[in-house]
Amino acid sequence: VARAATWPPWMARTNPRISAVQVVRDSHNPNLEELLRLDLDLVFFWDHSDLVRKLERQGLTVVCPQPERVRLGSADDFARTLAAAVEVYGQALGSAAAERATAWSGYFEQTRRLIEGRTASLTAAERPRVYYVRGPSAFTTHGAEQNISWFGEMAGGDMVVKYAEAKGIAEVSLEQILVWDPEVIFVGRQYSPDLVLKDPRWRDVSAVRTGRVQVIPDGVFYWDSSSEGVLLLQYMAKILHPALFQDIDLEREVRDYYRAFYGYPLSHEEVVRLLQGQGPDGQRRNPLNN
Repeated sequence: VARAATWPPWMARTNPRISAVQVVRDSHNPNLEELLRLDLDLVFFWDHSDLVRKLERQGLTVVCPQPERVRLGSADDFARTLAAAVEVYGQALGSAAAERATAWSGYFEQTRRLIEGRTASLTAAERPRVYYVRGPSAFTTHGAEQNISWFGEMAGGDMVVKYAEAKGIAEVSLEQILVWDPEVIFVGRQYSPDLVLKDPRWRDVSAVRTGRVQVIPDGVFYWDSSSEGVLLLQYMAKILHPALFQDIDLEREVRDYYRAFYGYPLSHEEVVRLLQGQGPDGQRRNPLNN
């Protein structure tokens, strides 16, 4: 087993054995000799055709769970693509994993139908303008085709990045931010909201003036790019439209999710810390600054 170099806050707490797993430092362009020495049975990799062919020529079996060239035209397209990716992981890893993947797909479908069933009728004026800080800079965000933009739209937000030609991990300008004037700002990847709150250039932005700068929790992986996005969807919905989603108990949802899909019984204190955007030690930090 090997894994990419990353630092989601609850990964090691829920699975301490991860600390002994070999880390591949540059997972986007891995060292082939290093991978071959690890004698891997299977490599999950991005849909980068040249690199995939290079890996396969060395005798490695490569699976691309979520092809990057799939064009997503709607939230339904996104949901089907995400569920299909989880199913691929399940099929590749064996019968127990396949059962868990199917259970996840059912939970995701049920959750998104609940959320979208309430947000679908919102008018444009009722959808707050939302900007996502991916970090490490406050001007680094995710493009409109990324998971968090779809979740934000499903949750009843107007994700302002869709008005730019931003792709993947993207940089936007202060001028764009001021024109968009987001009413809600989410800060992810364990970065501090001080990226926005302590920068005087942001003081006239609506979200800062009205106190609607909100950190996003992260767990076994970052919520903006993982299967835990089903929890992010509910989290964003409650922040953006609290009156519509009073009945969603996030503490219960997170606790049940971790028990069902990770086999880990979060304590009440752990759930509270996680939902406050902290790690097990009560800190919010990204030591990789990536």
